[in-house]
Amino acid sequence: MHAHNIPDTPEVRAKIDEVQNAALATLGIDAKKVAVWEDGFRSVDELDHSFEWWYFDMHLDDGSTIVVTFNSKPNTAPDGPVDPSVLVIYHGADGTKIREDVRHPADDFSAKRDSCDVTVGPNTVRGDLEHYELHIDDAGLVADLRLDRQSPSWRPGAGLTYFDSAQKQHMGWVVPVPYGTLSGTITVNGETREVTGSGYHDHNWGNKVMNAGLDHWYWGRAHVGDYTVVYVRLTTKGLFGLGSINIPTFLLAKGDEVITDDMVPLRLETSGDVDGPGGQSYPTDLRWSWKTDEGSVEMHITNVEMIEALDMEPTHKGLAHAVFGMFEHPMYYDFNADLELSIDLDGIEETVKGRTLFEKMMFR
Repeated sequence: MHAHNIPDTPEVRAKIDEVQNAALATLGIDAKKVAVWEDGFRSVDELDHSFEWWYFDMHLDDGSTIVVTFNSKPNTAPDGPVDPSVLVIYHGADGTKIREDVRHPADDFSAKRDSCDVTVGPNTVRGDLEHYELHIDDAGLVADLRLDRQSPSWRPGAGLTYFDSAQKQHMGWVVPVPYGTLSGTITVNGETREVTGSGYHDHNWGNKVMNAGLDHWYWGRAHVGDYTVVYVRLTTKGLFGLGSINIPTFLLAKGDEVITDDMVPLRLETSGDVDGPGGQSYPTDLRWSWKTDEGSVEMHITNVEMIEALDMEPTHKGLAHAVFGMFEHPMYYDFNADLELSIDLDGIEETVKGRTLFEKMMFR
């Protein structure tokens, strides 16, 4: 499938600014500053036609990894009542693996509008952008963890991507913790230990069946040297009658300062595709490039190692699935990889190397 990149022209930039500025005004939010309520329950006013999730991934200093997602309902099936779950993925340094999406009764779900305060069964998360407290007690993992933000909370523009000309159908995204430090305790197989490490938290919501408008996306994040990067490319199935479009998003920060979050120049080239579980493929070499008259940023991703492959097909398929997705089989792939980050921008000329976590989500 061939998709068009968004052209980097003054006209395109002006249109993007117009749409995002209108959304900022409607929402009453500051373009440069994330408010605490933005990590609250954003879809509460349209519960029967929306999805929402709060995502955390954490890398422990002992080599273990934890991913936890609090879901109001499956993102591939937003129509219907609340159907909450908590996805727990744990890979221990000793080889222990846990992967389970634990569903809970609707009455066991709650979330507040004014801040991140979410409960799904025995699992809770509470935070104020600067600090987050997680309690997990599902799928054989018990954890009490504190995530302290080290890189500024961020969203791209108003944090909304629209999928119709009336700007009613949308997907929202905010990143309260692009990078933070982690501490706490975890218990696995009856053994409790203290842990330290690093982590990331973002938050998504929307009111459109995702496989109706999206073909796939790449998302990734890393903290290498003093730099934090978040990189995304959504590929649509056909937007506003223009065919498939690549919609990029990009953050580059150093310490507590944003160097750039100009999304328009970001491009991706992939190669070395291999077949993955579920009948989809994924690349083993990814080259992200960002270039303007002011400078450039290059990210080369290699030595790709699959962490998880999750079958995202809805377990109960309503009318929306029959219309939009009867021949589709959504798959989610999660990876660790090596990253070489080269920066020549804003007086910085540096190349640093480290590790990155990235994913490919397929809707077809």
